[in-house]
Amino acid sequence: MTTGETSVTTPRQHHTRTTHHRLLAAATITAAIAALILGCTTDVKDEKNTLPASASPSPSVVAPTPSADPLEADRAEVRAAYDRYWGVLTDAYAKSDSTGTALKDVASGSAYAQNEKDLASLRRVGQVITGKVQHSNTAVDFKDGQKLKTAVITDCVDITQWKSVEQKTGNEVALPPERLLRYITTLTAEKWPNGWVVIEEKIQDQAC
Repeated sequence: MTTGETSVTTPRQHHTRTTHHRLLAAATITAAIAALILGCTTDVKDEKNTLPASASPSPSVVAPTPSADPLEADRAEVRAAYDRYWGVLTDAYAKSDSTGTALKDVASGSAYAQNEKDLASLRRVGQVITGKVQHSNTAVDFKDGQKLKTAVITDCVDITQWKSVEQKTGNEVALPPERLLRYITTLTAEKWPNGWVVIEEKIQDQAC
């Protein structure tokens, strides 16, 4: 999500000022000096009458400020919370146990229950999941009319590097080759007093 930056440019006011410098040469002949003085006096009077007035400052023109997305800050918070959510899951699944992780801080409701169920299943078969999940095309939208701020996160999850291994031996577990390695997932998160919390996660049977 697409995710915008706004800059405001204040135009400068330009003042045009004209300055005239004159150099008067003195003559050695008295009559010439008198004529020169008379001529200069006339020129000065004429100049005062004909000099253009200083240009008035041009009116300021302020570029209109594009209206910023009022939800941009919330989107950034949701994305950060989503990254943290997956960071916690990575730690928990790497030992098939949420103990010592912040799973209760980042997930609640069915999202928390489902992850705990999956972790318990891994423990029963003595497996852990190593590696990291990759994400792409992550989009964040918001639901209107909710009691709490509610976000819907749509993401393409790539689990190619997420490997199931035997906890005791470290040997990789063979998984069905037809399984989806890149799939779309949809999550719902609410803004609680301590931040955004994922309350629901739905894995779509759809490749991406």
